[in-house]
Amino acid sequence: MKVNLFTQTRLAPKFAKESIASLLKTIVRVEQRKADIINVVLVDDDYLLEVNRKYLNHNYKTDVIAFDLNDGGTIDGEIYVSVDRAKVQAKRYRVNLYQEVLRLIIHGTLHLAGWEDTTRAEKLKMRKRENEYIERFYRRRRRR
Repeated sequence: MKVNLFTQTRLAPKFAKESIASLLKTIVRVEQRKADIINVVLVDDDYLLEVNRKYLNHNYKTDVIAFDLNDGGTIDGEIYVSVDRAKVQAKRYRVNLYQEVLRLIIHGTLHLAGWEDTTRAEKLKMRKRENEYIERFYRRRRRR
């Protein structure tokens, strides 16, 4: 599985590509999926708004959009994260920007793995799963 990390905005926190790749590989494995490639693209509000309009016909800002580009059971996808939205949310949730962007990357990966968050119950389950992966990520970093 290959993970690419692209940054379109200078506001994006610095991530070690290897750390993100390792996390995404863990998520794919634990979720019992297979993946060829996942592209993570850190963008600003305007960029993601345009993606939202063009591909989803939604005329509003959002924090993350995930596109599964494969018709089969293997993940081949793209995750777009608005760093501007993450900054606002980080303040609201009292976490740093790095942590909120990380949560959104995990959230997008879970969508690629088949998770939905349309109902309140689904949102709560997904948030719990995000927290599990965030804890796993920080545990791994502390061991290094």
